[in-house]
Amino acid sequence: MDGLTEGRIVHYVLAEGRSKGEHRPAIVVRVWRDHAAGMVQLQVFTDGTNDGFDTGVVWRTSVHYDASSAPGTWHWIEKA
Repeated sequence: MDGLTEGRIVHYVLAEGRSKGEHRPAIVVRVWRDHAAGMVQLQVFTDGTNDGFDTGVVWRTSVHYDASSAPGTWHWIEKA
């Protein structure tokens, strides 16, 4: 996938918690180049307890790309 590299900021769609379905910023920490296109490891920056998490950063592994923004996936940040 063009442009996908460690250190990029993307949006992760929350799959659980009070804010399920909302988008949160995430940093790509690993790109799985030998697996499905667009599969990554992410550090997701949440709104902590407001989103239903104990911490402000959560680890998500083997996350797939989905342009339609399904919960539990990542996508490129929308234009403002």
